[in-house]
Amino acid sequence: MEVQTPGRRNDDGTVGYSLFPPFRSMMYGPFLRLPRGRYCLTFMVQPGRALLGRHPVLGVEVIAQNRILQAWSDFTPAELRAGEQRMLFEVPEAISIESGNDAPFEFRFTAFGTCPFRVTKLSLAETGADEPPCPGEMSWRLLGRCRLFPLPGSLAISPLSIGRLTFGPPWTQFCLPAGRFNLDLDFRVARLKRPASPALELRLTDHEKRIIVEKRFLGRDLESGKQSIPFAIPPDLGYEAGMPSRLRIEMRQFGTARLALDDLRVVRVPGSAVQGVSLPARQVVAPASARKNLLILGNCQAQILARCLGTHRGFSKRFRIRHHGLELPPNLLEQSRRDLESTDVLLIQDIKEWEQYPLRDYVPPQAQILRYPCVRFASLWPFDAFNGPDDRLAAAKDYPNFEFTYFDGLLARLRRDIPDHEERFRVYRTLAISGIIDPTRLHGFEERRLLAMDKRFDIGLGAFVLENFRKRRLFHTTAHPNGRLLNMLLAYLERELGTRCTYWSTLRLDTLRDLQVPVHPIVAEKLAVTWADASTRYRYRGRTVTWDEYFRKYIAYYG
Repeated sequence: MEVQTPGRRNDDGTVGYSLFPPFRSMMYGPFLRLPRGRYCLTFMVQPGRALLGRHPVLGVEVIAQNRILQAWSDFTPAELRAGEQRMLFEVPEAISIESGNDAPFEFRFTAFGTCPFRVTKLSLAETGADEPPCPGEMSWRLLGRCRLFPLPGSLAISPLSIGRLTFGPPWTQFCLPAGRFNLDLDFRVARLKRPASPALELRLTDHEKRIIVEKRFLGRDLESGKQSIPFAIPPDLGYEAGMPSRLRIEMRQFGTARLALDDLRVVRVPGSAVQGVSLPARQVVAPASARKNLLILGNCQAQILARCLGTHRGFSKRFRIRHHGLELPPNLLEQSRRDLESTDVLLIQDIKEWEQYPLRDYVPPQAQILRYPCVRFASLWPFDAFNGPDDRLAAAKDYPNFEFTYFDGLLARLRRDIPDHEERFRVYRTLAISGIIDPTRLHGFEERRLLAMDKRFDIGLGAFVLENFRKRRLFHTTAHPNGRLLNMLLAYLERELGTRCTYWSTLRLDTLRDLQVPVHPIVAEKLAVTWADASTRYRYRGRTVTWDEYFRKYIAYYG
């Protein structure tokens, strides 16, 4: 599992969370390809002192292909203290290993910012026939997300409230899969002035302020203490779109009642169909036709750019953003084709996979097509399989679930020649072997390639890399640039699209920093890199390791 801020991996192997920042995935992974069947995710969490008492403090998702939600549950401190938690989910044929679709499963642990805790156990096992069936119902308990300040108990809605109450501070993330749902409310009416007059109005919108459902209640409707509002999420707003819409619940009272809201939750109807689901015609902002559909094709860099552009208020007023990888599994072809056929602007990453893109024939002839560079740098990792010979034995051992994401071609060669692990490490550490690539010569090739990229795209990014890579960590791996470089790429896209989307902080763009491949100390010395040496620490699976520790583990694991 990968651990990212605000999570931390402790020395004893547990993963901790300490309240800041809230509502962010603090642990995710491990991107497993699974056979068809039923599985049980088991974990134990030790909560600390909760600020909101009975409200959930942790949410766990089981999601495939970054868009198919197979299970969800949230947990209160009392539930976590009860002991081991179990989440059952199913891997159907369509997204199993047997189907041929590349459908990595990940488990996302999201902290809600109201309670410190430690994850002390996490395991996955296939279940037997005696296990109960996987629950079809999912529910999202939202009352604890309604407060800007951490106060326990019910939420009071006073007649003195002015305007709409927005459920969820601006940092919260609330998304749903496609399907049919009920928005359930439990409340107590302390005082009701006019039973026949409007008393309460609820509205569910997406981040583009499109209304998904809206309902107004009269005073007498509230006397029962319970209400349920049915609504539907279409596929283009749900997880299935790859970039789900962030949802908001707004509440308005009319000064005719004093209420105490005890519970607010969204419950998915089991087995609900989503075909034909659409939004009401009424819009809060300009109609969708006023914006263009923009599709970004490319790798993980493209995904980060799409996410940042899609959540930027100014940019999203002009464009509706989608992202597709260029290597599409069969089960995503139909949805991807529909997205492509409705595209007004197509951004294509300059990588070879575009030549084999299976939907090239569906690009609309009227679409504006722009190319943008893939930001990569080989000089610091001359033995990486992305830049030279592969380690086929290591790849075959782990397929389809890899312990190491980046393989080392030189260590593959040394494995054949030097059986002893310690001697192999010594030779690799000293590079006392003939016939290996010269890092300075490789850098000469990279220098010419980067300057040619600048000339082709008029971007200046290559020159910036060449000027600064020796004194700053600009890349985490050969194909994972830092936030500063992605911000420069973002500025290039803004210029080409004729818009402006300023990001004052690059932290949100620097999401690739959680996986880093150490730079060989001799390579760093030959290239005069000042920030990397034998003592430099790198992030690996939520820990920090040195070059020695990382490659000793690589050698020991692959033999």
